[in-house]
Amino acid sequence: MNNKINFNKDNYVEFNDFNDVMIQAFGIGCSLCYEPQISFVLKDHPKPIGSLIKEQGKNLTDSEVEKLVEKPIQEWQKFEDINFDNQEPTFLCDECWNQMIW
Repeated sequence: MNNKINFNKDNYVEFNDFNDVMIQAFGIGCSLCYEPQISFVLKDHPKPIGSLIKEQGKNLTDSEVEKLVEKPIQEWQKFEDINFDNQEPTFLCDECWNQMIW
């Protein structure tokens, strides 16, 4: 990313992913510093994958999980690609958030 970051604090919401599945399984992190402690995400994001799995309300086999998350992973990748092209951070940790709002 170059130095021109598009940021509007009103475009972000608190990031809640059950058991931090996206951080643990996919290694996502802050879009600016790559810190794995994500606090905020751009609005209109796809459903967090951990939350999607939890909503199933039962223990899923590995193959059931793979099938369940296949499309959401693609949706998250598309969301991330669009944000990258627009130079908007998808995920922010507390430290980067605090730097951006000042």
